[in-house]
Amino acid sequence: MASFSQLPNEMLENVFQYLDFKNRKMLSPVCTRWNDILMSERYLKKHVILQIEGCRLLDAKKPLRRDYRALSIKLDNTNSNEMIKNLRLIHSICANPRYLRVENWSSDQRFGWLFEELFFNLEHVEQLQLMGTCKTEKGSINLQLEKLRVLKLEAAHLEYFSITAPNLTELSLHIRTEDDMDLLPHFAAQLIHLTVVFVSKDIYYFYRLKFPKLKEMAVHRCLKGMTRSEQNISIVFFKRLTQLNKLHLAVKFIDSYVLQRISESLSSTVDLSLVVSEGTIELSNISKLVSLEKLTISAEKVNLSGIKFFKLRELRLGSQNYNNGTYVYGLENLMSFHNLRVMALHNVKFYPEILKLTPSYNVETMIITHYKRLEENHLQILVRKFSAVVWLKIASCPGFTIREVEKLKRLIPKLCVAFDEVALGRL
Repeated sequence: MASFSQLPNEMLENVFQYLDFKNRKMLSPVCTRWNDILMSERYLKKHVILQIEGCRLLDAKKPLRRDYRALSIKLDNTNSNEMIKNLRLIHSICANPRYLRVENWSSDQRFGWLFEELFFNLEHVEQLQLMGTCKTEKGSINLQLEKLRVLKLEAAHLEYFSITAPNLTELSLHIRTEDDMDLLPHFAAQLIHLTVVFVSKDIYYFYRLKFPKLKEMAVHRCLKGMTRSEQNISIVFFKRLTQLNKLHLAVKFIDSYVLQRISESLSSTVDLSLVVSEGTIELSNISKLVSLEKLTISAEKVNLSGIKFFKLRELRLGSQNYNNGTYVYGLENLMSFHNLRVMALHNVKFYPEILKLTPSYNVETMIITHYKRLEENHLQILVRKFSAVVWLKIASCPGFTIREVEKLKRLIPKLCVAFDEVALGRL
């Protein structure tokens, strides 16, 4: 039998992937081979971010031996002298970052200094994330980043920030004022992935923009719904997105007519996520999405009646955000989704309606989460109705214990269960 040391590097990487950075550092001195696997360039590039904060002073006498590609800097008004010392040491630690995250809460000029290439080289930055504020005493900041592909802006005062990035394909933008919209038109023609979070109720001139290459889009409007008052401009906007493959809409509520007209235009969409905090989602309004393969619905009430999605392979219903759970009308229609393989129920009321269902033999993976009270016999009935299930995950269900899981596995020996036990009594 081969020993642990004789395993190939690929298998050791699979074993070590369950370790966090602290444990990896503890094990890296075991031998050179383990060090190379545990602290490989691929791992550091994907998973490790070097954090520099004013409250934690770097030690120049103990330089870091590893070449970090991801850098996170937090600026604030405390420990100003220490922060400046840290900035001067960045070049010796992370001279050419690929990922840069800056959280700025300072009121001085340090935020502007970071982008003047005084402390590190911006030439290789591929992902940039800004949080806090872009306001600086030095005035506006103008950046030329040729290799930038991903830009995430969650900062205020974006009028102080301008950027030229010919290779940018993914943008995430939090919009508080109309000035925050000014960046978006410059990149509209080249974006493939777009996330827009409206912090205020106004959408300004967003619906007038054109995104000819956009494949994935997420729009968060949790303070206001999509109503008939803006139906014309919003419907025309989505009619231009015929190439869209993935759409995530999070709104306060959405008018049924608007949802129906939008779905008629998205013939290429294979992944749809709808999150509403008020009202009922009628899935019959999106029945024209014939290419749909993955569907996520988060609402207090969902109606499945009168629909058939012939290509649907993954369905996720409900959310932990609703105290009373999600009620589903027409639950029997689940049995008509013949290609459905993955089903997730997040605090969805399925009993006693589940008793009326005829058995289904297509769903292979089932996910059950965020139930305040999950009855053992109800879960057994659910699993038996979907008798093809071989993988079951139970998470965040207070009161459901490992004893009940073991009993379930004895009743259905073929079932593989992933379970995290919440250390709380039944509610």
